[in-house]
Amino acid sequence: MAGRSWGGAGDDELIGGVNVTPIVDVCLTLLVVFIVTASQVVNRSMPVNLPRAASAESSPPSILNVAIARNGDVFINGAPARLDDIPGQVEAARARAVAAGGDPKLAGFVSADVDAPYGKFAEAVDKLRIAGVTDIALDTQPPTTATP
Repeated sequence: MAGRSWGGAGDDELIGGVNVTPIVDVCLTLLVVFIVTASQVVNRSMPVNLPRAASAESSPPSILNVAIARNGDVFINGAPARLDDIPGQVEAARARAVAAGGDPKLAGFVSADVDAPYGKFAEAVDKLRIAGVTDIALDTQPPTTATP
């Protein structure tokens, strides 16, 4: 009989509640999958093949990220740009930091493809320094094989 409880002889109550635990489990699993997928999509949206370095480590999000692709295309914080846009981006990032009550001192994060023109890389670092960014990190990834 539908809705009948198997507990005892005189228990003919209908189940009136909904168990939300499975729904919450599914939602949290989907959220985790979405976060992991979104980070992979953002990292792959910039066509940069990073060089490998034994001292590489995962980096925290940077305030100003400059990426140089293999063909010399420049991306600032993930958006296509030109190297001449760096000073304006630095000032905008400083203004956002000050408006949020943070430190106006910025850190730059430069990612360049292994096959990117070195001149573009050097020019990006130079423009960051001229704009007043003194903390500049170079993005690398750990080697695939262990080095002795």
